[in-house]
Amino acid sequence: MGTRPFAVVTGASRGIGADYARALAAKGYDLLLVARDRSRLDRLAGEIRGAASVSVDVAVHDLSQPEAAHQLFVSARTLRPAADLLINNAGFGLYGPFAEQPMLRIQEMLRLHVNTIVESVRLFLPDMIERRSGAIINVASVAGFIPLAYMTEYAATKAFLIAFSQALAEEVRASDVRVQACCPGSTETDFHQTAGTHPRSPFGSQSSPDVVAASLRAIERGPTVVATHWSGTLMDRLGRWVPRGLLARSAAAWIKPPR
Repeated sequence: MGTRPFAVVTGASRGIGADYARALAAKGYDLLLVARDRSRLDRLAGEIRGAASVSVDVAVHDLSQPEAAHQLFVSARTLRPAADLLINNAGFGLYGPFAEQPMLRIQEMLRLHVNTIVESVRLFLPDMIERRSGAIINVASVAGFIPLAYMTEYAATKAFLIAFSQALAEEVRASDVRVQACCPGSTETDFHQTAGTHPRSPFGSQSSPDVVAASLRAIERGPTVVATHWSGTLMDRLGRWVPRGLLARSAAAWIKPPR
């Protein structure tokens, strides 16, 4: 058990997180799967144990709460002294006018997408630097490339994750630790249903396993920011070339909820 690489995957009970877990198990990683839903975690763990000869443990944490990063770190350290791969995938969306969003959900999103991820990276990273080995994947979004009204806070937190990952990757480059901001576009999961939106994507959707495959291919050699679909690359370039105000107005007109 101890000779196999060890990965920690948050938001692992469904969607992209579950497919990261399946793909990593196929590559021979022992896993710690983290989410709020124990029944889903247990089902996934059972599925993976039946398909791959790896160790799979689960931990139930609500990562939108204070001190969650420390609790996550403790859960991982009880299994292995260090993680080889940390995947910060847990997240959710909020759709609608920002002024109408419940304050509790606003606070939970900030803690989950920003505080918990930053604190988790701070806790797991020193061991990776000391060993000169390891990787961190922060799952962001193509929404982080442009100002996105009506998903205002969500897009802003993803923009933060992209910038954070890019800067951190430069800091640790000499230590051979790899950092990635994975930026999926519209993906075939229940994310949009949970967020309360049904987007009209002109570019189509991508499957969750395809997102994971693109991310894991890129983690070995880069780039740091990985748009997993050609539409994400287009949005990234638009964000650089088109005036931000025009982008914001165009995006708002597209996504604005009906009244």
